[in-house]
Amino acid sequence: MQNRSLILAHRGWSGRYPENTLLAFNESLTLGVDGFEFDVQLSADQVPVILHDPTVNRTTNGSGRVSEKSLEELRSLNAAHVWPHLPAQPIPLLGEVLNLIAQRNPSGFYNIEVKVYNEDWREVIDRFMPTLLHQSFGERVLISSFYHPCLYYLRDQFPNTPVGLLYEENVKNPWRDAMAMGAYSVNMDYHFITKKLVDDCHEAGVKVCAWTVDDANNLRTLAQWGVDVLISNHPDIALQTVRDL
Repeated sequence: MQNRSLILAHRGWSGRYPENTLLAFNESLTLGVDGFEFDVQLSADQVPVILHDPTVNRTTNGSGRVSEKSLEELRSLNAAHVWPHLPAQPIPLLGEVLNLIAQRNPSGFYNIEVKVYNEDWREVIDRFMPTLLHQSFGERVLISSFYHPCLYYLRDQFPNTPVGLLYEENVKNPWRDAMAMGAYSVNMDYHFITKKLVDDCHEAGVKVCAWTVDDANNLRTLAQWGVDVLISNHPDIALQTVRDL
């Protein structure tokens, strides 16, 4: 285990910039974060794009399901429309984000969340993994999902890729499923993380990622418990908190 908790910016520096945009990712790296977390899903024409929700309604000036829009339609939208003081931001391609990582901080640590919204999740994996593997980031990119069957499929098809089991509820002994899968980590809502859970996971050889932690007191406590990765909308606060320990 590393000497301190890694700090990942949640969807980039999303507390200050439009989430899941190249701007938010760039600015988070400027802070000196260890890496960032972002979301991938497919356009209607099967291109991996970076967007969290099943629709574009909340984060862009458009409307409708991501899976029903072509890449051209998605790229015409502004992902910074609720940030009028900022220049327009297109929805990024996975390849663009990976190129940014390769240029700015290839030795960092990154978490890609696979979004599964009733589409063929095998297709999502099959489409985005070759793009990722082409960059040769090795074990510095963690793939996570709330939909664990897609992670089993990923492990079967790409056995050397680290995976993280995402949970949004209070799960008893989550390391057991992680051990069975050979997963790198359990990625937990920080409200459900205890010191005992961290210790039990580490004893089982499983790391703990906490999301989404923005309060300095919570960040401090989790870091002191030995949580391996802290994911935050406010990576500036997270970095300063961990450095002050």
